Amino acid sequence: MDSWKSKSWYNLVSPKFLGEVKIAEIPTSDEDHLINRVIALPLKEVTHDISHMYTTVRLRVEAIKDKNAYTKFIGHSASREYLSTLGRRNRDVLRVVLTTTSKDGVKFTVKTVVVTAVPCSTPQRKAVRNATLNELKRIIADTRFGDFIQGVLYNKINPQIHNLVKKIVPIYRVELYKTELFEVFDETAVVELDRTKKAREEAVAKAASDAVVAEAKLAESPVTAATEEKAAEPTPA
Repeated sequence: MDSWKSKSWYNLVSPKFLGEVKIAEIPTSDEDHLINRVIALPLKEVTHDISHMYTTVRLRVEAIKDKNAYTKFIGHSASREYLSTLGRRNRDVLRVVLTTTSKDGVKFTVKTVVVTAVPCSTPQRKAVRNATLNELKRIIADTRFGDFIQGVLYNKINPQIHNLVKKIVPIYRVELYKTELFEVFDETAVVELDRTKKAREEAVAKAASDAVVAEAKLAESPVTAATEEKAAEPTPA
């Protein structure tokens, strides 16, 4: 029987803040296998905006209903090819990494690159990084996670940071190039995996120890082959 004929097709649905629209179809023989599956795809497949072709979003399937696989956003990233075009001679590329919590309690990491239009001094670099960090903290603390990510993907956050740090040094580009959601169940899975591995190692060690003990007992036994043969002879009537 063809394995494809035994599979069912499910509609992949984007998160609510991305319109909750159908973005793809995925096959599976068991819908339980879809839960927690991670799908990475170009943002333009969701927004149908060609300017989003260099951005990849990562979605995790969290629920199945009526042949629809509903997803949650777990991260995004700009392509290396795009980021490499930002760095040029006589520009400084400053990176800022922040792990924080949104207004609605979602913990995540956001990575930002600030590209200056001119070379800058060490005090200027420090000032730009600190200003970027503080502005991100302020925005995220007052914004729900979905709204913040929407602002990142649609370039609504970048201008706010750009307008602030350009007072320190001329700025060519500000790019929030990567976000990563902190997922608690990932941490739990690692703990369970470690426990399973430890239990398996203990079981193997115990089996090896039991085998050694058994061999030692056998070596210490006084019974010989001749004795065993004699014991096997029938008793005279």
